[in-house]
Amino acid sequence: MNSLNEVVSLVELFPPPFIFINDPISPKYTIQYLISASEDKIRLVHIDGTSCFTPRLLYDTILNGLSQHRPSWDEGCRNWSQETANDSMDSFLRALKALYASLCTGSSNKGPRVALVIEKPERLKERMPDILAPFTRLAELSNLELSVVMVSEARWEDIRPPFGSAIDPYYVDIPVPTKEVIIEHLIKTFERCSRDFNLGSTSTTPHPYDSVLLQTYKHFIYIVVDVCYLYTNDPHEIQYIAAARWPGFINPVLDAHSMNVEAAEDDNDIEFERPSTELLLRLTRHFKPSLSLALEQLYPRLTNAADWARANESDASSLARDGLILSDTVMDDVEEEEDTVNEMLFSSPSRPRSSKRIQEQKVAQDLSSSDIKDTLPLSVSLPRLSQFILVAAYIASMNPPKTDLRLFGRGTDEKKRRRRATKRQMANAKPKSGPAKIPQRFSGPSPFPLERLIAILGALVEENDPIASEGISSQNVPADGLDFRIPGERTDYEVTRVGVYASIAQLTSLRLLVKTTSSDKLDGLSTMLKCGSGAPSSYETILSLAKGLGVPLPDLIWDTAAMG
Repeated sequence: MNSLNEVVSLVELFPPPFIFINDPISPKYTIQYLISASEDKIRLVHIDGTSCFTPRLLYDTILNGLSQHRPSWDEGCRNWSQETANDSMDSFLRALKALYASLCTGSSNKGPRVALVIEKPERLKERMPDILAPFTRLAELSNLELSVVMVSEARWEDIRPPFGSAIDPYYVDIPVPTKEVIIEHLIKTFERCSRDFNLGSTSTTPHPYDSVLLQTYKHFIYIVVDVCYLYTNDPHEIQYIAAARWPGFINPVLDAHSMNVEAAEDDNDIEFERPSTELLLRLTRHFKPSLSLALEQLYPRLTNAADWARANESDASSLARDGLILSDTVMDDVEEEEDTVNEMLFSSPSRPRSSKRIQEQKVAQDLSSSDIKDTLPLSVSLPRLSQFILVAAYIASMNPPKTDLRLFGRGTDEKKRRRRATKRQMANAKPKSGPAKIPQRFSGPSPFPLERLIAILGALVEENDPIASEGISSQNVPADGLDFRIPGERTDYEVTRVGVYASIAQLTSLRLLVKTTSSDKLDGLSTMLKCGSGAPSSYETILSLAKGLGVPLPDLIWDTAAMG
């Protein structure tokens, strides 16, 4: 902002003939600021290097902008001069001098100060390489008091004409805009929209850009900038995202005001009340997750703002859950609608109503991966088999491969041999020489092959899944044409089915498991996996899953002392 203020002051007082502004983040914002800050003091013409792709278009744009002439369809789209002013550079200079002389007023015969702001000058070099050098010397060639200001994302060294034909510019490097600069720009845009809509603060039907909502908009903008600033610093991109979300953000407040006006039929002059702090916090909690979704969809232009806003309108049920609908009648309708939907989803004439846990799992299936990890516990959002897979993956990541036989191996008595180190043995153990071994919890989860995960999963299901054990013990006839007589043989067969691999692929897509190999297929010989990072794969989360499944996780972790 300080650099732009210096440029504005320089152009207004004593401008150099050629100024080059390098803004790699938001050149459009820089141009808009220059135009808005200098339009009342100097005669400024904006030239777009993309639309002016021929010399004639470039000359006509400058002359029409300097004379403030707008070609109209009724007049045949005539330019300012009907002469051959756009044939060559010489004819353009003659027309420019004549136009400047017509603007001179007073006894001093002095014309206004003129500045030509050229956006994307690199396009001029690509299409008209002979034009760029004369324009850097336009003040010298025309002998007029004018300045050429070029604003580009590229640096001057990449645009400079060869052989030293262009003069050296007054170089200005614009830094990355800060949050305060972006917020100030968005607030000024809101104020300009408020003046355009021309709505009073006491209107009974306020508009989303009413001036009475300025303080609420400031609160909203702070949230938007905090979410988007990490990914983009362009004020126009953030403004585009804010324009898509702001009407939906303020719509519950406007609807509540409309309900109050309808309830008070005798008094139609009810003033609009600003949202309270509690209501702002509720709005923030409800709409903040959608800002990340808007950034993912609108920043790469996968859709436009209008379609995104229509597709992401908040329904009445979600607003009612967050306390954003104040009408009792609407609340009753929403509750009745939710009961009807739940009755249709979770029950039928031939099937009794499902349990609350099954209902929550069915609702979780409609959520995205980020919603599952952030809003619901894994014990509710994941099926029982997926929970066993996560526990088995954690054990495989934290234990060395050589401990699998000691923890899960079977002897002739069909009992597992687990590591039981007594305190006396640990006290009498002699310290080993050499570098100290880093505990596994500090080095993070280690990769393991898919076949090892399947083997540990089979052992966990065989020993700790009562449902599977009852089904196996009560089955006296062969299943699927196979006769399972050895203990554990049926479990080993079940854990190699396609459904298990599908569950592993789903956990990988949810980033609860991470595939460390580049293979697209789940191949036991080449696929390497490991536990994901973060809270969903932490020891506390896996321990809670293991307790719900009846798995003694502390007895199955080899580095028990480090984990405690």
